[in-house]
Amino acid sequence: MDRISQLPVSIVHHILSFVVSAFDPPKEPVRMSVLSKAWFHVTASFPDLYFIDDEFIPRESYFKYVEYTTSRFCHQNLTARKLFITTTIENPVAFEVVNRCLRLLLNNGVEELVIYNINSSESPTTPKYQLPNVLLSVSALKSLTISGCELPSSFMLDVVKFKSLSFLKLSDVHINDEVIKYFTTSCPLLQVVHINHCNGLDNFCVYGHQNLRDVRIDYKTPVKRIDIEAPNLSELFIANCDERGRAPRMNVASCKKLTTVTYMGCPPPNTNYFTNFLSNFSFIEKLSLITTKCDLKLSSRTLKTLMLNSTYDLENVEFSIPNLDIILYSCMPCYLDIVRVLTHLKASVQCYLHDFVDAFWFQKLRLFLGKKNGFKALNLYIRTNREFTGLEKLRTIELPPYELEHVELQLDNHEKPLDFLSFVDIVLWCCRPRSLTLNSSTDFDEQNDVVLFTYEKLRQQEDQRHNNIKIVSPSSLLVTLPRNSKAISFIKEEVIQEEAGNQRFAGLKIF
Repeated sequence: MDRISQLPVSIVHHILSFVVSAFDPPKEPVRMSVLSKAWFHVTASFPDLYFIDDEFIPRESYFKYVEYTTSRFCHQNLTARKLFITTTIENPVAFEVVNRCLRLLLNNGVEELVIYNINSSESPTTPKYQLPNVLLSVSALKSLTISGCELPSSFMLDVVKFKSLSFLKLSDVHINDEVIKYFTTSCPLLQVVHINHCNGLDNFCVYGHQNLRDVRIDYKTPVKRIDIEAPNLSELFIANCDERGRAPRMNVASCKKLTTVTYMGCPPPNTNYFTNFLSNFSFIEKLSLITTKCDLKLSSRTLKTLMLNSTYDLENVEFSIPNLDIILYSCMPCYLDIVRVLTHLKASVQCYLHDFVDAFWFQKLRLFLGKKNGFKALNLYIRTNREFTGLEKLRTIELPPYELEHVELQLDNHEKPLDFLSFVDIVLWCCRPRSLTLNSSTDFDEQNDVVLFTYEKLRQQEDQRHNNIKIVSPSSLLVTLPRNSKAISFIKEEVIQEEAGNQRFAGLKIF
């Protein structure tokens, strides 16, 4: 029995929504529609419509598909839940087909509209596709994404009826300050606003909006001022792609829930822009700075997580952040969301780095750790094909290894044993951990060369100290391993002297 066909159509549509998406349209519905008449009916009434021209050769067949699907859908008097269109709209035929599609579908109401105009012409004289005025009357719209198009001609003349809109993204759309004001005052439920490379915007000002939670402003032409009064704003992302480095004046002091801030781009030249950067954010807890090399001085009593890209030179980083839990130092912005929390430790340094790591970098790391920041843990994830050289020069520098509670290491260089040994050697020059975990994609055992080498180096670090080194399970240290990773841990235990002269060790079971 076909049990799925016995379900209500709304349930089947919900199941299909996990199969059909903008990343795989429209193959799956077409394939499923040939199973039976019942499945043809179900897929023909599927409320999520994806029109993406990547799958169509020649392109003329794409517009025929759009017209046929729209006509069939509207003939059933159905309402689209999601409408996703991405194509190049730069000739009269494309203009008319997309216009008819939007008019027919928007008249019945749409909850989510995404339209990307991939205009292949860079000429400013080539007109952009202008959305029809019917868009302004879709009161059921909850999410709106517009890219490479012009707003409807009557946008500033009619009263916008987006009373349900909670998500707005404008990309490569010519707007001005009044457009932002118009959207934010006409959409009381708006929670997320993303502005991406929109020419014409000088000031982003929002006042008294009760539901706004997430603002992202990504610009190439300078934005002079960002002024937001929104009591529930919690995230702010600023991407300054202006090559001249002109940064906006900001006023967000009234946003008491603004705890997460990201700044990407060039700082203003010949200024200490970031020195007083945090003064704009009284309640910040998480700060990400993705920018070019510059001196960095930060001070905050509320900041708990600081994320820096690796163009910052560690020796030029100074901060006074007494409640800092994690500083994440990464070579790629995409790694800045990877935070592995050691639940039993605070004040940890986490580094995700690529090829440029050498002995000189470890010297800078050692000096950075010694700046009285109170770090207790170090996580190093390094991907490189280079050998670690220059350790002998480091040994001539009279710097004792920095005392840490825990160090976690992972080297991704095709697991060459000699490279891993050099990696461990240079890390243990830099710091002296109470416990250490080695991560690898291969299994460790107690007779492995890397394990024996690490054990011996840790033992040499102890010298005359009354400590014993045990090999234990990483779970004993409350360490959560990366996916598909194997690990082995070492922990130093203090030897306890008893009155009878016998020695015993603090108990830890060996796994």
